[in-house]
Amino acid sequence: MKEKSSFAYQKTVRDFYSSLKPSPIPRKIKFSATEACTEFCALDARAFDVVKGDGFKNLAKTLFGVGRGTNTSSIEITDLLPHLTTISTNITRLYEEYKIQLIDICEQLTSFCLIVDQWTEAHTGISYCGIALQYVGEYSQLFTFIIGCFPYNAASHSAQHLREFVNKILEEYKLQLDSTKFVVTDNEPKMLPAFREQCSRVGCVDHYLNKQLQHAFQSDQIHLNKNTIEKVDCELVQNSFNQVKKVVSSVRHSHQQQQFSQKFQTYSETRFGDTIIMLDIFREVFFELPEVLINRKTLNDYNLIEKELLDDICNYLEPFQEILDAVSEDQQPSLHRVIPLRQYLMNKCEVKEDDSAAIIRLEVFLACRIKNAWHITDHHRLSTILHPKLKNFDCCIDEKEKSINVLKQEFEKHKLIDSSSCTNTLHLTQSNVQSSSPASNQAHIKKSMIFSC
Repeated sequence: MKEKSSFAYQKTVRDFYSSLKPSPIPRKIKFSATEACTEFCALDARAFDVVKGDGFKNLAKTLFGVGRGTNTSSIEITDLLPHLTTISTNITRLYEEYKIQLIDICEQLTSFCLIVDQWTEAHTGISYCGIALQYVGEYSQLFTFIIGCFPYNAASHSAQHLREFVNKILEEYKLQLDSTKFVVTDNEPKMLPAFREQCSRVGCVDHYLNKQLQHAFQSDQIHLNKNTIEKVDCELVQNSFNQVKKVVSSVRHSHQQQQFSQKFQTYSETRFGDTIIMLDIFREVFFELPEVLINRKTLNDYNLIEKELLDDICNYLEPFQEILDAVSEDQQPSLHRVIPLRQYLMNKCEVKEDDSAAIIRLEVFLACRIKNAWHITDHHRLSTILHPKLKNFDCCIDEKEKSINVLKQEFEKHKLIDSSSCTNTLHLTQSNVQSSSPASNQAHIKKSMIFSC
């Protein structure tokens, strides 16, 4: 009987080598896991999507492995889980380990791109500077690392002090900016001079589009410079937007969201593009609102909203959402897509016969801003003309000639560099030949030829 019991619990080859075919999970076990995740979110007040995170998955996998590997029949989970102070201590240790690994990576980089942002928290007044690193690996993979979000403690918010602050952090990671390194920033006046020299600055398309949408829905006028003011003239669209915003805010504060088929979403001033999602959700639940709204003021705001105009606004903004999603891609380089996407938006801003007066004003304003304020650089042109599918510029023929000229200029630069390099190599070769013995002349000549190829 003892032998039979021992054989029943004997490990098999499947305990050591996983099968290529995943084993089906019994329904009872799946249900228990679902119940546990639901209770975890409810009891600890955690977001539902926390179970999608890599950290949570790694924790669950580790605990599962510990359970399978232990010989005891039961484990007291509190004995297994670490104390809060232990986690806190290990966070610092883990950060230092990963920082050393990142510095080792940075030391080997010959080309990279930084993403730099600087802002002040409205409630605390504390300023921060965020820096991220991107580079393309050996197999054309795009790697992204967040270097950090640092309290900004420079003497002032001037462009000079901002650049010095960034350079000091980069020194710690063995990184240095020069004309061959790229920096992506927003298009605020402070950022332009801060990264004008010793780097190649590229304006952030995501920030640009968010800013133009914010002007269209919130601004009466734009100060282009000290002496020039541009009128926005999108009053009808702005009125509708303000009414929607009031209703959404009221519903969110009154805890009535569970009564709707979709959850209302607001937006951040720094991510104004999220208003597209807010308006689209509001349109979907528009006819559900009268049965739920109990506040008379909120109901009056709702009655002032024209459903037809709301539909027109949402339909018009769909391409903008597509572009924002495309330029926010963090898995693949997207610089080559800027020119085609810009032209795509300009085409969508063309006035159509059946457009309402409110939409026409919105189209005219955004078309003007895209054309005059969204600047295309030589870096955009080079990345587009070198792309095999975009090099013909079928989508925007106006940029083709400019891009060809930029490419020619780059070829000329590299010709000069190669010519100078070959001249230096030739002088070095001649010097070595003259100073070497006759027996080793032939070997030196062959070696020099190999290195100059």
